[in-house]
Amino acid sequence: MIRRLAVALVLAIGAAFAMAPEAHAGPVEVSAQASSARVEVGEPFSVELRAMTERGAGSPSDPELRAPAGFSVAGPSISTQSIVQIFNGRTNAKTGIGATWQLTASTPGHFTIPAPSVTVNGQRLQANPIPIDVVPSTGTRRAPSGMSLLPGGPGFSWPLSPQPRSAEPDLDEVEESLARDLSMDRAPDAQLFLRAVVDKTSAVVGEQVTVSFYAYHRVNFEMTERHEASLDDFVRVPLLKNPGSDPPVYAQAGGHKFAVRLLDRIALFPVRAGALHTGAMQARFSGRSVGSRVLRSSNDVAITVTEPPIAGRPAGYSLGDVGQFTLTATVEPRSIDQGGAVSVTLKLAGKGNLPETLRVPARAGVDWLDPEKKSAIEPTGNVVGGYRSFGYVVRIAEAGDVDLGKVDLAAWDPVAKRYQVASANLGIIRVAASAPVASGSAAPAPNATATADDSRSPFATLPPARHELTSAPHAEAPPLEGAPFWWTLVTPPGLVLASSVGLRAAARLKQRRREISTSSTSLADAALRDLREAEGRGDARGVAAGAERALHHGIEAFTGLRSRGVLLGDLTRELEARGVPKPLAERTERALVRSDSLRFDPSASASAIADLGAETRSILRALEDVGDAP
Repeated sequence: MIRRLAVALVLAIGAAFAMAPEAHAGPVEVSAQASSARVEVGEPFSVELRAMTERGAGSPSDPELRAPAGFSVAGPSISTQSIVQIFNGRTNAKTGIGATWQLTASTPGHFTIPAPSVTVNGQRLQANPIPIDVVPSTGTRRAPSGMSLLPGGPGFSWPLSPQPRSAEPDLDEVEESLARDLSMDRAPDAQLFLRAVVDKTSAVVGEQVTVSFYAYHRVNFEMTERHEASLDDFVRVPLLKNPGSDPPVYAQAGGHKFAVRLLDRIALFPVRAGALHTGAMQARFSGRSVGSRVLRSSNDVAITVTEPPIAGRPAGYSLGDVGQFTLTATVEPRSIDQGGAVSVTLKLAGKGNLPETLRVPARAGVDWLDPEKKSAIEPTGNVVGGYRSFGYVVRIAEAGDVDLGKVDLAAWDPVAKRYQVASANLGIIRVAASAPVASGSAAPAPNATATADDSRSPFATLPPARHELTSAPHAEAPPLEGAPFWWTLVTPPGLVLASSVGLRAAARLKQRRREISTSSTSLADAALRDLREAEGRGDARGVAAGAERALHHGIEAFTGLRSRGVLLGDLTRELEARGVPKPLAERTERALVRSDSLRFDPSASASAIADLGAETRSILRALEDVGDAP
């Protein structure tokens, strides 16, 4: 009995170790971008770092940027940020900081600004490096680095630095037309105040509300500090590329003319119903007439948010899906072997609050792996729109004509004031049956019954008769006793358990690599198709995006390296470590840098577009040869 319990205990402990879950750290989103990819010598430009974490997971701090030699750096200016997102009705809140530096280059050339970094929970995390082309100065007069606050008055830059003051003009004598929509019956302050204005005060959950923050002023000043409005109950999307760079307009407030500067404009998407508040923007100002580090706060705007009507609501509608959308699908190949996989790319495009997830059809024998998501969402005017693409690898276990079904997205159209359903039919996949698995050899025929020796006496094995009354003979000691017995007992099941765990782990790793290779290859092909379509349209941004996606998927498919998680400056070394020749690794790194530069170059030539497409295809062919090499 004790031995049976010992065996059971050994097996239970081994199974517990084999099934122990792994721990995963939560993600921290760190990104960086420049206001321009091409500048002149002496022309200021800005670099912005954004770091976001889930609430309660630690706050980012201590942003740092190390510019190359020949660059002057001012800043950073730091602002707090918060984002609330809706995923299928569930709310995910994140907080973080934004840091902005102002840089000026003194020599022409192609430079890469090292990745800005930030500290989270004692660990320094890096964003992406930023390529910058600096060209010789044309000698034309360029806009000053600071913003002109008043005609003839001094400006301020962000980050801000003291500047010489000039005489303060009399705005009542300035001959400018007044912005009627910005006029006010009374002014909160006679010299300087902040104001928040929304385009609507009622909306449904997920509908865009645009809020604009203005500085009204009649005197010269310097803004030394700024804190954004909380906007806790909204998903926020900035609408201005260079906030504060627009020229001032003029409006009447409290009987006087004020210069009105647009500080920021943000698209808000409410995440819940109720009376939601934007919160107040705060800033500190200094000036001869306003004093030193004077605090000003904008008004807090209340927005009444309701849910879309229940009547007529389609099945599968998720609260927050609001906008005007179209849905298209690409499925390939259309013929596979049983147990194979197809690539399904769903592209959701339109204006509004683009959903983060799609509901895919479920059926027995069809397994949808987690999608790879891509998005290009940016404002057009003051309306947020763009697209999200979802790249799925779908494995099919059954044979025959398999209908993948249809993907539907129900959304509330705030313009038409009714529900709309965007649909995409995925069609039929022809799945060829696999060859039947060879069965094992037939079980051997039962042995013939052994012929018994009928002549043998049934008492032949009995001990001889005892003629004297003596003690019974002692039994021989067993061959295994004590520690040798326990080692003999534990070793075989332990070896079996270790072998089983190792085999299962190896099988999972092999299967995962097979899935990653299939997925990455299909997604690389899809990215190349997008690249070719963009070349046909002469779309430089589309070519750059397609080239970047194709290269990253190709690197993962042919080398196993997840290059999106590798710093661009380390990519050549990482590729060489995986058997890629150094010239090819350097070409790959240069192509990714070129795609990054081309994306932000509004004057890209047709030859530059064609060269990047041809180079991308050439690199992928060379990487495929490396992957096929023994």
